[in-house]
Amino acid sequence: MTALLSLIVGLFVTMVLLPPLAHVAGRLRLVDKPNHRKVHDVPIPRVGGIAIYVGLIVPLLLWAPLERIDHLYLVGGALIVLFGAIDDRLALEFKWKFAGQALAVLVAMAADIRFDILPFCGLDPVTPWITYPISFLFILGVTNALNLSDGLDGLAAGASLLSLAGIGALAYLGGGPAIYLGAAALAGAILGFLRFNTHPAVVFLGDAGSQFLGFTLACMTIVLTQKVNTALNPMLPLFIVGLPLLDTLSVILIRLWNRQSPFSPDNRHFHHRLLKIGLRHYEAVAVIYVLQSLAVVLGFLLRYQSDALALVTFIAFAGLVYSLLCVAEALPQYAYAWARPGRDGDTGQETVTPGTGLLDRFTWLPMASAHYVQFAVSALLLGAALLVERPPRDIAAVAAGVAAMTIFAHFFLNPWTRLFVRVGTYLLGIFTVFLVAPITAANAQLDSALNVYLIVLSCVLAVAIRLTRRETFQMTPQDLLVLFFVLAVPNLPWDSVTQFPVGSMTLRAAVIFYACEYILSRDNLSFRLLRLAGFLGLAVLGYRGLL
Repeated sequence: MTALLSLIVGLFVTMVLLPPLAHVAGRLRLVDKPNHRKVHDVPIPRVGGIAIYVGLIVPLLLWAPLERIDHLYLVGGALIVLFGAIDDRLALEFKWKFAGQALAVLVAMAADIRFDILPFCGLDPVTPWITYPISFLFILGVTNALNLSDGLDGLAAGASLLSLAGIGALAYLGGGPAIYLGAAALAGAILGFLRFNTHPAVVFLGDAGSQFLGFTLACMTIVLTQKVNTALNPMLPLFIVGLPLLDTLSVILIRLWNRQSPFSPDNRHFHHRLLKIGLRHYEAVAVIYVLQSLAVVLGFLLRYQSDALALVTFIAFAGLVYSLLCVAEALPQYAYAWARPGRDGDTGQETVTPGTGLLDRFTWLPMASAHYVQFAVSALLLGAALLVERPPRDIAAVAAGVAAMTIFAHFFLNPWTRLFVRVGTYLLGIFTVFLVAPITAANAQLDSALNVYLIVLSCVLAVAIRLTRRETFQMTPQDLLVLFFVLAVPNLPWDSVTQFPVGSMTLRAAVIFYACEYILSRDNLSFRLLRLAGFLGLAVLGYRGLL
């Protein structure tokens, strides 16, 4: 439960901080201006990293069992964010950027965040004369790999989220509470950031954010494999940071082959090449998400296998990725079929013409399906809150706090009302799934009724999306992240999967998520109904749990 609260607090803190940070970004000169290497054409605030860092440390300070290693990591992370923010403002020369990164890495290594066991060297610790340089280069390399791969909206953040899923699962299985809670908190902060960074983005990570994510992933993977569970394959970090590391290594090799500086900017990154073969922005991001998911899954499956098998698998994965890319580049007549007529430039949106299918013949169906979704979801959220007799006090406290902040925002922070309603709605949806699970598990008839209710809701939601797709609702690469978690969580070998119906819980959460997203993207009447149901549901949970 603490991990869930860490995720929620990280998400909430990040979402609350980003609007005011974006508002002052221009005065702080933390803005990304377009140029020939960028895919955006208007200045975008680069403050995501600052919000994500705060979104991580708040739940860590509240719940994580912090030790010396964790405090020094936070100091190193603060140095990365500080130098990254200065770079975002002043465009530092590489030597000064490298100096800041090196200082942060040395602070992390002072906390004993370093390799002791290396591949093909057995289980005995290797001499520090070898492990210290390797640890330094690995942390520094991953920090820059995430920074260099951050070229499209949602790319670095989404790839980091997938890596954190693997880290969190392995830390849970290996008994590493600090890493487990840290991964959950950072995942929540990234999810909060992705609300503003999914294409078309209104906020960027900036160098501060992308470097901090790379620094954190490197440190977490080292602690996971060297401290939490030394039985894990020491090559596991390669899979966890998979695609960003491959991308950076390949670009550096190409530059060296062409007798260029390995640090010179160009358009040879993986996402640039995907765009050149005809994929749209969101399609390129989706492809990278799928490949990164594959790398994380491979690492999880090979976590206890031999070093040789892990190395061969990683080389095969790298060869497959770049072979497919080279084939696509060599066959433009097929690759450019992606750029078929009807697409709106590089926005990733398709021009939709009136349908002629069977559903389009029922003129009353679009409005009826939309109304059914909004009433069904509102009734579900409020009814579930009334069904729970006495929620845990920690859930009740969070619910009451969010309900109070929603009312405060309605009267005093009106421009932020939608943000608080969105956070409260998703929060209530998570609480609904979690609190109703033991009740339905003990009542087969109620469980069957809820499943039928959600199946009908899913079908009507699909019809509503199909018939009203010309409106603001849009499926994005972020939906692939949701799908990844829905498919992965029920198949993880942890005890809670047998104690709770995790499979049905994740599916129910996904249905509620998309239904709420659909409603929140529509008119004010739908928004007001969901706002009322969400507020009442949170208030009921808070009242019953704290009474």
